[in-house]
Amino acid sequence: MKKIDNLFLSVGAMKAGTTWLYEQLKEHPEIHFTPEKEIHYFANKVGIENQLNHRNRIIKLKHVLEKTANANPKFIAKHLEEISWYTEFALPDDICNQWYQNLFRFNKNRKFCADFSNLYCQMGVEGWENVRKVSDNIKVIYTLRDPLERIWSHYKFHMKWVNREDDALEAGFENFKHLLDQHFFWVNAEYAHNYELLQNSLKHDELMLLYFEDFREHPEKTLAEVQKFLGIEEIPANQEKLNKKINKTKSFVMPDEWREYAVKKMSNISVRNKELGISHDKWGDRC
Repeated sequence: MKKIDNLFLSVGAMKAGTTWLYEQLKEHPEIHFTPEKEIHYFANKVGIENQLNHRNRIIKLKHVLEKTANANPKFIAKHLEEISWYTEFALPDDICNQWYQNLFRFNKNRKFCADFSNLYCQMGVEGWENVRKVSDNIKVIYTLRDPLERIWSHYKFHMKWVNREDDALEAGFENFKHLLDQHFFWVNAEYAHNYELLQNSLKHDELMLLYFEDFREHPEKTLAEVQKFLGIEEIPANQEKLNKKINKTKSFVMPDEWREYAVKKMSNISVRNKELGISHDKWGDRC
């Protein structure tokens, strides 16, 4: 099967602005997105996660079919491409590179096919070698955020995900510590380690670092820099979307004891961040 001409991957970090970036670019005339913003294919192939097991893909299709089950013909006709896409998404027992490439079959000559996954920054050389089997021309963006603020946002988001958002504080300090110690959670905080993995696998002109703080302070300028990096037409920003908060969680303030624990736990990786030059002047000395 013919390779994807140009593949754009947004690779994390989680809760650092990747969904904001998606919202700004999803209607760009030179970028094609599939119905699933985050496919996670390459990470699944190297065993980082297993979201793409057959059962999970069938469940995704089930939700789409339920949405259209009692719809009128006009609604169904409008969503035929989505139904077809999720059918192919769910069909095979095992996934492969050809399956992944086929997910972009509805691309109408847009320059880039895009896939956002916060798991891809965790891949080593093996994972990226497989990416190159799918596309010769890749562009990768890694977004970073004040480490302490990102951890707190991630914690609140996780509590919301498990339907305990209102209990984010009442769950207690021990729950907070336990979550931070979990690999799936803490790996998102290891900016330096993940950045080195990316540097070891990508060429200089294939990788761009973005900072959440720049999104917030200079959204139009930052978006223009992204479009320049991708080599696509610079489309003026949608003013309604620029300052819109995505996946917003409740405004709980991190207790002092929790903050002190997180700062201490981050101390070594914060030093490494600075050594690699991937800290931001808005982060402060602790980060």
